[in-house]
Amino acid sequence: MAAVTAQMVKELREKTDLPMMECKQALTEVSGDAAAALEWLRKKHKGKMTERAGRETGEGRVTVHISDDGTVGAIIELQCETAPVAKNDLFVDLAKAVARQVANGTEASPNPEDIRKNPELDGMFTDVFGRLRETMNLTGCRRVAGTYLCQYVHHDSKSGVLIALDNEPKSDKNVGADLCMHTLFTKPLAVDRSGVPKEQVDTVDREAREMAKADGKPEQIIEKIAEGKVNAFFAERVLMEQLHVKTDDYGKTKIGECLKQAGVNAITDLAIMTI
Repeated sequence: MAAVTAQMVKELREKTDLPMMECKQALTEVSGDAAAALEWLRKKHKGKMTERAGRETGEGRVTVHISDDGTVGAIIELQCETAPVAKNDLFVDLAKAVARQVANGTEASPNPEDIRKNPELDGMFTDVFGRLRETMNLTGCRRVAGTYLCQYVHHDSKSGVLIALDNEPKSDKNVGADLCMHTLFTKPLAVDRSGVPKEQVDTVDREAREMAKADGKPEQIIEKIAEGKVNAFFAERVLMEQLHVKTDDYGKTKIGECLKQAGVNAITDLAIMTI
């Protein structure tokens, strides 16, 4: 058995940033082979990850990656156990790598477990766990593609939005960012009316009719009341019909009108993530 020297331990520690005693143990187990020691550590940490998989992960960060040409991107939600780890550079870099991997894929809503199985990411998860010793869960990931992407992540990195537009805004470069901030604030049910589940619309219509009948309203008035309630529901829950909260007229112009003024006709995709 080769002797494990202090220099060997020091070099392994510099590579892994792990405690001296853990590095010494790894080298001892593999007779001083540095490459084998790295593999021994990964196996050990992977085993520990499995043991701790059930721990609660109430902290984390939302991260966005957009391609250089601005037409493909991803938004992901990576959770951990504590706030300090969520801000750690290793965890931040891991989240960026995950978002990049999702953006480079082909699925709009890939299975998080499939993303984690990517060999490069699997190794990163193991190495980061070995240094930070916290359970990490990829709880959401979405790929968004379109003519023009805009994004916003809140300052605490616990929420974010990624939106695809059919055109690049022409009149105001802040249109995309303002749209994203509005969307994150209001969390709309759908982009337009076609995206709202029919059963929800039917419920609003039925309840409006029942209340009007109970008040003794005539049939022709009941019809108008129901129509008004449904339209009010859309105005509150559908993004394109919401009043923009970030405009000079202080919320008097609809999102759709603001976008049209900027040369944008449609929002073609949208993804929101919140820890």
